[in-house]
Amino acid sequence: MSLPPELRVLCLQLSSTPADHLPRLTPVLLGHVLQCQIPLSTPIGNAGKTDAATSSVLVHKLKTQLTTLLNGRSPEGRFTAVVLIKAVVEVGGWEVLRGSEQWVRGLLSVLGKPDPAATKELCIVALTKIFLMTHEYQTLVREITTPTLPTFVTSCLNLISSKSPKMHDLPLSLVETIFQSFAALLPRHTTIYRPFIPQIRVVTRPYLAPTLSDGIFVPSSLRKDARRLNVMLHQTVAKNAGGEEWGKAVRELIRYIHITSDHVFRAALEDWESTTGYIADPVDVSEELSGGGKTVDDLPLWTGVRSGVERLVGLLGMLEEYFQCETSSVVSIPMGSILDMINRMLSISLPSTYPNGIEHSNTRLNPAIDRDEKDGLWTGLPEIYVAASQIICSIAARLEQDFVSVAQGSLDQVLWIFPSGKHSIEFRLVAYNVATKILPLIGQSLDRSSVSKLIPVIRSCCKDIQGVDSSHVTGAWDQKSQSNGQDNGQNIDSFLRNSQVNAPDSLTDRPRGVSLAGTKLLRLFFSKLPQRHIDVSIRSLMERTAILSNDPRAMLASILNPFVGKNGRALPSVLPHLAQKFSHYDAVEALLRPRMPLLPSGSQQFIEENLDNEQLDDEEMDTAVENLANQQETFLPVVDTPGSFTTNQSVLDPSIPAVIYSDHLGVAQPSFRGRDYSTSSGHVVNQKLVSPDNNQASTLTHAPPENSHAQAALDIEMAEDSDAESVHLTMQLDTDSESE
Repeated sequence: MSLPPELRVLCLQLSSTPADHLPRLTPVLLGHVLQCQIPLSTPIGNAGKTDAATSSVLVHKLKTQLTTLLNGRSPEGRFTAVVLIKAVVEVGGWEVLRGSEQWVRGLLSVLGKPDPAATKELCIVALTKIFLMTHEYQTLVREITTPTLPTFVTSCLNLISSKSPKMHDLPLSLVETIFQSFAALLPRHTTIYRPFIPQIRVVTRPYLAPTLSDGIFVPSSLRKDARRLNVMLHQTVAKNAGGEEWGKAVRELIRYIHITSDHVFRAALEDWESTTGYIADPVDVSEELSGGGKTVDDLPLWTGVRSGVERLVGLLGMLEEYFQCETSSVVSIPMGSILDMINRMLSISLPSTYPNGIEHSNTRLNPAIDRDEKDGLWTGLPEIYVAASQIICSIAARLEQDFVSVAQGSLDQVLWIFPSGKHSIEFRLVAYNVATKILPLIGQSLDRSSVSKLIPVIRSCCKDIQGVDSSHVTGAWDQKSQSNGQDNGQNIDSFLRNSQVNAPDSLTDRPRGVSLAGTKLLRLFFSKLPQRHIDVSIRSLMERTAILSNDPRAMLASILNPFVGKNGRALPSVLPHLAQKFSHYDAVEALLRPRMPLLPSGSQQFIEENLDNEQLDDEEMDTAVENLANQQETFLPVVDTPGSFTTNQSVLDPSIPAVIYSDHLGVAQPSFRGRDYSTSSGHVVNQKLVSPDNNQASTLTHAPPENSHAQAALDIEMAEDSDAESVHLTMQLDTDSESE
């Protein structure tokens, strides 16, 4: 083992550089640590004799320097020590991990010191990594994790406790790091976290469903981490009762969503009726709209319709997280209560405006509520649509094939509310995702009425893929029609304005996520919907969108699922467009030029050997024919034997399966009129030859070759030319008739 020079440099820089300057060298020092994996992870006894002493001394010196920096008075030195300790533990593995108890206690002490938040955040990451690595070794769990993990949890909770006077001064990244650490360690050490469950619920409550009334801004990543940690708390329940605790928490959350909806939806007179027995409490419309904060376990108080919408969306997101996190045991999903709640969220439609300016809505309005609260509700309804549809998408992804029983009803509910929320990009995105999850399950079983409900989604999907907004096109046509009624005077500004309207930027008008979701859904419209229920205009729109978007999968799905109209005529295929643009794709190549595969069998090798033998026989036959052509004056000596005659071995090699014919002069001739009669046969062919000595017919017998079919063809062809060429060929096997 050769000692890496980075280890010497690392020890030298740590000893010679002042602690205040170490943070600037931290990236360089970290790179040196990554190059020292061999000396850090190799046991001292297994090292080479030459470098054993030097390596052990340098590794011990490095550990001592890091311990000194970690326990020192300089905050900069502690920052560098935290970073390098995490790297050394990851690189060294077991050899470093088993002696890291002193480092763990030093890192825990850093959490209680007035160090910057960045140092504490890195310290939490380092401790979490050490605890996760020790989980594989029960000895280290008993020696390191079990004694120190409760102290770690207590220190983290003290940092983000609401009783702390500097709670609002802490960066949210530190809170997010603590939640991520707890979520990673809690499933592995449930018994250690069990006493801290009430405190964890308290510290996560402000970040589950924040509103404007809270006075703080909570990023979406922190909200997701807080919800995930809150969902995982059911795993700490004793006696394997985690599944029951999970179901109880879901039912309680659904009830809380209904209570919040009673206040937020008070501007509308709902036609929804619960199928699970929920009875709404009366709401006083004369009081200010508010909710929450009634008990200690409730979420913070909110006031105003906007805060109410945010609280309701946060609760729906909390319910969605229950289906995205893993559970420790089998759970029972209250599907009826969940679908009943989702139907309520999607039962209130937005008012629409007629061309004459009159508003129309399928939802009855409460006359006791002022206009401002109603407008606030209409503004927040698309967000509620998105949150409720996300729950459907998460449940479908989790249940997969088991979602079939409720797939039809869920799809119908989303399709019913689609006209009210299609102006929202986020709602279109989640609606496309829901359809993408459900169509593979029930798409082929949809009837004509169900397919007709998908027409608005198909049109919107095609527009999002093409990146053209109908409002731009309508505006351009309106301007053009107005200009026809005016004078012919034109200016350059009108041309520039029209060019900008007619060519909108697809990147700014349509986010990429919506286009990708629409592209996936368009392929399913071809392959998962019964094409006989789709109108020809919609099918043409789908194919045109597939061509304009250069989507080979959509075009391939269109080709594999052709459309036949009511008159029995099929639409022209998009195969020319696919072959022109994507001819290099393997699927297109297989579609254009299909090839039959070879059938493997046991006789394949035998056939190949026969083919090789036939090629060799052809070459030898050509050589024999050339030799016989040079010996046209030579007669073939015939040996008279009872029953058959054979050629002289000195004249013709018997290994050559050649057929020699004689003319009326008894001279051997090659094949006539350019034909090659050399072949392999499984029959014995007797040929009559005229001997020049005794003018007696003799028989030339060939050994039976292998191929019988080729010989049969040879017999037929030779029989046709026998008169013209004076070739005497018979199929007689005996010579008794010749003697007569």
